[in-house]
Amino acid sequence: MGKSRQKCEYVLFSFAHLAAFPMPPRAHPVTRVTTLNPSASPAQFTVADFNRMGDQSGFRYRLPQLDRAVRGDPESLCIAEGRVEKYAIRPGLTLVLSDVRVHQHYEATSMMSPRFSAIVMLQGHAQTRIDRHEDVRLAAHSGVSALYGDTVAMTGTHAAGQRLRSVNLSLSDPDSAGDDQTSEMIWKALRSPALRLRRWQVQGHLLQAIEHLLDCAWDGPLQNMLRDGVAMQLLAHALASLEAGAPVESAVSERDRQLLERVRERLHSAPGEEHTLDDLARLACMSPSTLRAKFQATYQRSVFSWLRERRLEVAREQLAQGCSVQQAAHFVGYRHATNFATAFRERYGIAPSELN
Repeated sequence: MGKSRQKCEYVLFSFAHLAAFPMPPRAHPVTRVTTLNPSASPAQFTVADFNRMGDQSGFRYRLPQLDRAVRGDPESLCIAEGRVEKYAIRPGLTLVLSDVRVHQHYEATSMMSPRFSAIVMLQGHAQTRIDRHEDVRLAAHSGVSALYGDTVAMTGTHAAGQRLRSVNLSLSDPDSAGDDQTSEMIWKALRSPALRLRRWQVQGHLLQAIEHLLDCAWDGPLQNMLRDGVAMQLLAHALASLEAGAPVESAVSERDRQLLERVRERLHSAPGEEHTLDDLARLACMSPSTLRAKFQATYQRSVFSWLRERRLEVAREQLAQGCSVQQAAHFVGYRHATNFATAFRERYGIAPSELN
């Protein structure tokens, strides 16, 4: 499977235009368009970068909270920094993975839209709307499916002071979906006047798959297979959301979600530490029982089930990099390699030693 690589001078990473920017057909079925190494220093993007890219690709940007004293020198103002990876899964179907920190509140409106987009927010939040319809809030671990006409604009609003980690799939032509039945599902949804923007709760196993893709150290054919699989899962869940009824609002408040995200981020970044429910509850400013219930409601799995899954993912990456079974087990917090081996086999169906 051919793959070419091209480093761009600057990167599109806005929630709105990642979701809306159309990709032309590619000669190769899988193309990495833009990549910034996660271990390298994050790229910085200024007002001038935004304006230049907007002029070229049809985006309008507004910085409504920008201090007037800075308006005269946009070149020096960093709006955001981070990394983005953009892939053409097949002609007309594009997957974008992004991890950026937003330093200035901004809005982005695109007048060049694909027919269909599916976006999942792993961390952070954004407001989005299509044309003049009511705003839809996209919070961590929620998804949105968006349908467009030829001249309908999508606008995204991004608050400063947050880290945005997201993945989105854009389809410029429903006939590129992969098969006739899937294409017909999208065309049918496009013909419906009632469906434009649909928010949906992302299931835990899809979140885990996306997290693994973002953090995966694999390269070459293995990463291609993983990426294509996640893209197809995302497309399936997004299409299912269009056929389902209106989503039931969660009893978890936005403040609770932010506090729960503290816990999830701690587990994600330090899976090898010895976490207790009491310690995590203090981090979330909740009682242990409240944390247990609200974490389950938000992420569709218990706190320690989520931690166990994260530990096994990290251990699998360590094994793929050449660590021994005992080293991988200790790295992710297992005291005994035998317990780790049992959990690993239950999760992946093979012994960890088979990956060495």
